[in-house]
Amino acid sequence: MNALHRLRVHALVQLLQSPEPVLRRLARVPAEIDGQRLDVHTRAFLTLLRLDGVAHHALPVAAQRAEIEFVERAFASDPRPLRSEWLEMRLPGRTLRALRWRAPGAGPRPALLYLHGGGFVTGSPESYAPPASRLAEGLDCDVIVPDYRLAPEHPFPAAVEDALDAFRWLRAHAVELGLDPDCLAIGGDSAGGNLSAVACNTLPAGERPAWQLLLFPGVEPEIDTASRRRFAEGYYLTMPLVEFYFTTYLPRPEDRRDPRAAPLLAPALAPVPALVVIAGLDPLADEGRLYASRLEAAGARVERLEVEGMVHGFVSLDRILPAAEAAISETISRIRSAGWVSR
Repeated sequence: MNALHRLRVHALVQLLQSPEPVLRRLARVPAEIDGQRLDVHTRAFLTLLRLDGVAHHALPVAAQRAEIEFVERAFASDPRPLRSEWLEMRLPGRTLRALRWRAPGAGPRPALLYLHGGGFVTGSPESYAPPASRLAEGLDCDVIVPDYRLAPEHPFPAAVEDALDAFRWLRAHAVELGLDPDCLAIGGDSAGGNLSAVACNTLPAGERPAWQLLLFPGVEPEIDTASRRRFAEGYYLTMPLVEFYFTTYLPRPEDRRDPRAAPLLAPALAPVPALVVIAGLDPLADEGRLYASRLEAAGARVERLEVEGMVHGFVSLDRILPAAEAAISETISRIRSAGWVSR
């Protein structure tokens, strides 16, 4: 990531701290899009993004990874002041590191295995420290973020294998980690939501998570939806970037129809209770809605949270967007209200 782009990111963050009258003069995006109201910070954010002019999907993978690491730290709030530690997950034929955020208090504690976003290509436990620690604090549970293998070095199904084996490892070691083996959940955002859904559908009934958190998941590489067309450009996540991610993760065209890559195409979904969170301005919004409906049809208890006027990836935007901060708080409130993490 070059110095000029870093300066632009810092300038954007500073501009979004401006008083509302300044933001209103700056914003050129409409206050209402498809019936969704946008606050002035979101409108100014989208206005500034459209001045960027960089084809991010065309950057080399190393540059994309560096950009994500920098941008997510700039746009997200600081990690919560919780105890954290690195774990070693010794899995068949490999070892994954995982960053554990520990809830205060004695065990046995509930835990959430959180699979980070980044299109199966970018992202890390470090870059997801802000949302992971926020969930740990708000839910009063441990949050464990594995450093699963990324494409193109490790294409499909490496990430799926890591998600499945990491959850099995967590269950096998729950007691020694001070966790409640009957209250282990899985979740993630975007690509991590995809992997979480796949894990729930793949694990046998006796090994499934207690519940799942699917934050704006991408669940079908080739689906044609109104939201993918309507929000293809200009709303933070772009469809050229989505296609780059799926092409990198799934270099073999036949894998695009595999239910382990496209959980929406699974012949049957496991009825694992779920909170499905959908951002209204997200190209992936419609497939999230479709997946929630399929879960309901499978007999799962499904809580839906539709965040109108918000973009994909908002869990890492709470430093700069008040609406993102409110949406994260509401996500936590919905999970607590569902009773999935009480102890």
